[in-house]
This record gives sequence, structure tokens and C-alpha cells, in this order.
Amino acid sequence: MENRREFLKLLGLGVSSLTIPVSSYGEEFSDYKALVVIYNSGGNDGLNTFIPSSDDNKTGYPMYEKIRENIRVANNNLKLELDGNGEVDLSGGNPYNSNNSLKEGYLKGFYKHKGLNVATNGLMPEVAHLVNKGKVAVVLNCGNLIEPATKSELLSGAKLRPPFLFAHNHQTRLVMNGEAGVLKYTGWAGRLFDNWTDVNNGDIYGMNISIGRGEHLFYGDKTTPINIGTKGIQKYSYLKRELYENYLKLEESDIFQNLYKNKRKHSFKMEEIISNDFENNSPTFSSLNSYGDKLFSIPTDKQLQQDSSLTADIDVLQKLEAVAKLAYIGKNRGLKRQIFFIYNGGYDTHSSQTSQHAKKLRGLSLGIGDFYKAMEELKMEKEVTLFNISDFGRSSGDNGDGTDHAWGGSYFVVGGAVKGGEYGTMPDLTLGSDDDLTKKGRLIPTISFSQYYATLIKWFGANDILLNKLFPELTNFSIKNLGFMDN
Repeated sequence: MENRREFLKLLGLGVSSLTIPVSSYGEEFSDYKALVVIYNSGGNDGLNTFIPSSDDNKTGYPMYEKIRENIRVANNNLKLELDGNGEVDLSGGNPYNSNNSLKEGYLKGFYKHKGLNVATNGLMPEVAHLVNKGKVAVVLNCGNLIEPATKSELLSGAKLRPPFLFAHNHQTRLVMNGEAGVLKYTGWAGRLFDNWTDVNNGDIYGMNISIGRGEHLFYGDKTTPINIGTKGIQKYSYLKRELYENYLKLEESDIFQNLYKNKRKHSFKMEEIISNDFENNSPTFSSLNSYGDKLFSIPTDKQLQQDSSLTADIDVLQKLEAVAKLAYIGKNRGLKRQIFFIYNGGYDTHSSQTSQHAKKLRGLSLGIGDFYKAMEELKMEKEVTLFNISDFGRSSGDNGDGTDHAWGGSYFVVGGAVKGGEYGTMPDLTLGSDDDLTKKGRLIPTISFSQYYATLIKWFGANDILLNKLFPELTNFSIKNLGFMDN
């Protein structure tokens, strides 16, 4: 019992954090909820993730086919094979297989969905199945957007664009900020827990965990993240601790420095507790993946029917396994709210998109499929919601071998509390249209990240006052809640 109380007191202290109490919005939760953020770094091509599949000449497949001559996914509706339990079964072969090449499979076809104007890329059968089950919301044409704006308003300067539009580093900061017009150091998740000082049993801020690599999403005025590797606490932390304990031996009279040192000691003790739990109290899974193997096992090249290894894409599979374990541990420790961050790089597809993006999408779908099954087995699928973000969308027109930096893009939300379907509208894909800021296919978003986030954080438990504080640009939009969560 004492160990549990100590864990709860320490868990909110980031590895390098100093927590000083600030005013809280006073939320008290009796339930557990977690958000899992997958950051597709580099700018994910949403149009080849969720392909426009309607017959509309401007917003559907006819225009998509015309402007993406070199990298278009074929208008071929693939069939999902299901097992006796109604789950995806790839043991007999993959519907996307074409000459044992993921590159060719990437363009082979897609999975159409009843009632939707977009279809899921053929390399993502697990995600397509979850779409069919109503567990995925596809959010169309979303991006960093200060306020609703037309092309003429943006070109004339009557409405402001986000600063440094189309630049990776600046757009990433804005995505993490939750504000499209201001480059801040803090992120929306950090600010959330700045305001929820007592959300987890009255003792701590809450727990922001980055798996492998962090971004400033988790930094608030008083809040910092915990960075954890896929197998628990990163090894270099123990070296840091040894160096730091040598520093602690130095005499220090300053009150603030002494307070800081005490908090740092607690952070290291927290690392020990988390690491011990990760090794000894992690769940095991009996469910099987789409290939009939244990969840989170790495598929072979033969199973994938590809001519090269999945390489970096295995990374997101392993990170999602770590999140599944940590969410289970957190809930059983008595925590109420957690946010997890997964860095997933390699989406800057200026060239070689058919091979590069293919590997990203296949790995992403494998990870999401296994993760959702894990949550179902733990009976946590309605408590944990996964969603993706990216620097920006990519150009609707191709450059011959890939796509370029753009603006609006398609995103997805996965979970048992998600109201599946399509949210927003597909823009006119015609190059140079009123929906294209340039003649290259840089689509002007019609949904802002502030609306996207606010819908998720409302489900997470934030009231309207706090939502407006976290996302001040939300007041610029008539629709505050996109409606894809079961509140």
C-alpha cells in the first residue's frame, strides 16, 4: 500500500520536472481515460492514406486520378478476408499483394467503406477493418488554421496564415501548441496538466509520457514529460542518476536549489518504480494479430509478402506495445488521466513515395490493429483513444515521384469511444481551384487543429472554460466540437 501511495505521489514528476502547485479547474474523475498521440513527422500524405473514392468530378476519384498520375492508388476495391471471429485474417495471403512488393501493393487498390467518400489504402487492412466496425473517425482537410478563411482572403492578407507556412519545424511547433497563430514553447498537453494539478488522486499533475522521443507538446509552465524507451526506462537515465547524485553531494544553501534537488531525487525514484512495474506487472496478451501470431510480434517478410524488411516501421509497433502496457499499469495504479506520445518519423515524401510511404502505412496499420486488440482484451478500448497528427498535409498534385509540403490533410481517431465515420468535407482537388492556395495543390484547411483537439479533450474531461483557455482560437469557429467522440 505504501509503495502505491509513493507511486501516485511521484508519477507526475517529469524526469527533469519541478512541480509547483497552481490553480486547478477542480475536476475529479472516478474513471480512467488515456489519449495516445501518434506524430507522423514530416507531413503525412493523407490523400494516399484515405483515398477520395466518390464519383464527384472535383472532390472524388476522377480528379484524384487526374492530378496524381504517377503515384495514384488504383480504383480497385480490395476484399478483406475475415476469420471465424470476424477479424482480419492474412494467414492465407494479403489482399494488397502484388509481385511480393510493398511498393506495388501501395498502388494496387483500396478498401471502400459504405457511406464514406474516402477509402483506406490497401496496405492498411487492419485500419480498414476498424473503419468498417465504426471504430475510426476520418477527419478531412484539417490543419493549422487561425480562423476560417477563403483563398481570396488569404492572398489579400485580409485573413492571416499561420507563420512560416509549409516549414517543418514551425508547423510542428504550432501543431504541438494547439494555436496556429503563435509560436509558443508550451504545448497543449503540458498546459492541460498545468491546470489539472489534482487530477490523479489529488497529489500529482498527471502523467505525460513520451515513448522514445519527445516534443514540446508535453511542456507546460510547470509540467514536463517522462521519456521512456520501448522496454521501460531508457538506459542512459541510470548514468544521469549517478552523475546527478555526485552533484547532490555538493553543499547548497539556496532554498530553491534544495527544493529542486529534492524533486530530482523523487524523479529518479519514480523511474525505479515505473521500470519495476514495466518489468514485473505488465499484462500478457492471448489475442492474435492478423497473421495469426501473438500481438506485437514482428511479421516476417514472407508474411508481409514484400521484398525488403519493414525497417523503421517496426518502431511504431513496438512503441504501441509499450503504451498498451503502461496504460494498463497506470489504470491499475489508480491514475485517472494519462497522455502518451509516439514519434513516428519518415513521412517527408518528396521522392520515392511509393516505397517510403508504403512501409510507413503498413507498419502503422499493423501497430494500430494490434493495439486495438490489446485494448479490447484488457477491456480498455472505450477508455483509450488513439489519434494522429502531422506537420501538415502534402500537395494534392504529385511532383513526379512524390509530393511536396502543403497544408490541409486527413487524420484519424481510433477507439471504442469513437463515433466512426467521416467528419468534414473533401475539398475541390482541382489544381488552382478556390480550395488550393497555390496551383500545386496546397489545400486550405476547413477544420482547425484547435477544433480537432478540443473534441478529444472534451471527451477527456475538460470543461468549456478550460478548452477556451487551452485553445484560444477555438472562439473563431462556430463549431467547437466535431462530434466524433462519445461524450
